[in-house]
Amino acid sequence: MTEEVDLAALRAGLAVLFPTADPISTKVSELAGDASTRRYYRVRNAPGAPLPSVVVMRYPDEVPPEGELPFLNVHRYLAAAGVPVPVVYRSDPKANLLFLEDAGDTMLEDAVHGHGARACLPLYEQCIDILVRIQSEGTRALDGKAIPTRLSFDVAKFAEEIDFFLRHAVREFGGIRLSGREERAIGDLFLPFLEQLSAFPRVLAHRDYHSRNVMVLGSAMTPGHRNLRVLDFQDARMGNVFYDLASLLRDSYVTLPEDAVEDLRYAWRHAATAELRGAARDPGAFAWRFDLAALQRNVKAIGTFGNQAHNRGKRIFLRFIPPTVAHLRGNFERNPPMRALAERLLPILSALAEKAAERPA
Repeated sequence: MTEEVDLAALRAGLAVLFPTADPISTKVSELAGDASTRRYYRVRNAPGAPLPSVVVMRYPDEVPPEGELPFLNVHRYLAAAGVPVPVVYRSDPKANLLFLEDAGDTMLEDAVHGHGARACLPLYEQCIDILVRIQSEGTRALDGKAIPTRLSFDVAKFAEEIDFFLRHAVREFGGIRLSGREERAIGDLFLPFLEQLSAFPRVLAHRDYHSRNVMVLGSAMTPGHRNLRVLDFQDARMGNVFYDLASLLRDSYVTLPEDAVEDLRYAWRHAATAELRGAARDPGAFAWRFDLAALQRNVKAIGTFGNQAHNRGKRIFLRFIPPTVAHLRGNFERNPPMRALAERLLPILSALAEKAAERPA
């Protein structure tokens, strides 16, 4: 661990935060990582510190002197909007360290697996309320210094993520050799859907709003969402209102019952501001547009899992390919306009799911 984090810098930061506690007596342990290159450590403080623990993030990002770390930039706007993000206690840019509120070890995914999806629907309802706040208050909080305003989910970005899937999941992990013509044909079938998605008015999008990026501090609902913390928001950008909703409800890590998905989509429509409902446009086409967003999002997620397994040796992500393929299969079955794409894509997706199931972590 000493090769990964500067212990002297870490203890110096703790000494500034907790001057009455002995930083040498702290206990440092690395936390399980995600798909990013960031590393996280839990620091259990010595007696006398006002907080029992903090989480330290070590980030590899190179930030120019006049720039700002994306995590801190987006955090500022989310916090101003009342989104429950972890408190930032201290930033040490020289050591690439952030000292953060400890949000515990229970992800929303863990809560669902421990108590069942239906028992966790109140938590999901809170997540819907938080999403509406990100999209409404978060968007209004943005100004000229906000990094997300310079980034967007446009056709080029969506298409880039489809190419990412073809490269990392299909070619590299799957070993499926498609000709350039076959890949272009798949891209051409995606294009009208990507154009529809990119044509909607844009709001602030978290980008990775799913059950692994919401921490649960308690089992009961509390006013102001004080028992939830939203993580991994540093890649936020402007996008359509369906993107984060589809990410949450068509999650690779949790499969919700179909009636729960419909109830939570209704909860979003009920909680949304007039501006957000206007950005979603025709209410009669809501389910179709939600499925379009889920289509793109799920394909991109499989690309990420293939990349993590093939290029970074993180085979644990392979287990999430089959449920994501199941989401896509259901999407194709519900939506006849996707039939031509399904005919080309389903055999590839089935092969990827089969290979992933044969190579568990």
